[in-house]
Amino acid sequence: MKYEQNIPFYIHKFKDFPWKVYESEHYIFHVGEKSLAESDIDVIKTRQESAYAKIIEKLELAPPGKKIIYYFYSSQKEKAKLMGDGWYGQTICNEFTVHAVYNEKDKVVGEHEDTHLLSLQMGLSIGLFEEGLAEFMVGKSMFGNNHNDVIRSGLKKGLSVDIKNLMSQQGWLDTPDEEAEFYYSVAGSFVAYIYGNLGLDILKKIYSVMDRGSTREENIKILESVIGQNISELEASWRTSIN
Repeated sequence: MKYEQNIPFYIHKFKDFPWKVYESEHYIFHVGEKSLAESDIDVIKTRQESAYAKIIEKLELAPPGKKIIYYFYSSQKEKAKLMGDGWYGQTICNEFTVHAVYNEKDKVVGEHEDTHLLSLQMGLSIGLFEEGLAEFMVGKSMFGNNHNDVIRSGLKKGLSVDIKNLMSQQGWLDTPDEEAEFYYSVAGSFVAYIYGNLGLDILKKIYSVMDRGSTREENIKILESVIGQNISELEASWRTSIN
């Protein structure tokens, strides 16, 4: 199955880079020679295998039958040069691959990117739920903060959130990059609330039926049919839980 991602920047110069390759049971890791990632490769193997087991078990997913491929870059600049974008981590669904920065300051490892790939068996959901599920599996924000603390802090400084506006793929893409921690925390907290109050089966159903090609109104209608209540009621109860 082919997945449509909004990655016009993606290039394959990384294929010509002289990588050192290491493997574990469920992963193939590409690292630069004498890089920090190579020095830490045993730690990375252990961390990712633990993340893999956690995701499969908690979300009750089937093992995919193929290994996750990682490319670790020593800097955002190197990553941008070789794969086209300098953001900390990106998942390429059709290649079952993760491109990630790994240095003393930024070590992009753990559950987040792997959740994107291991959950593909449920489909490629809209950003709110795709990123929300990954944040939920990590259990904290991209900078290590409690999701609800980030939300409360953001609201106090004037940020706002309306779940209905995030119910289309474009709605998610329109959130400002400079407030990524806030919006990713919103997604993670919202997914955690659904998991804790409606259960895993409902969460997985929602995840699988949200359509990137559908409008906000269409996705809201589908969500409401799955949960049996108005989205405003769901959002209100979630908001109460974080206050």
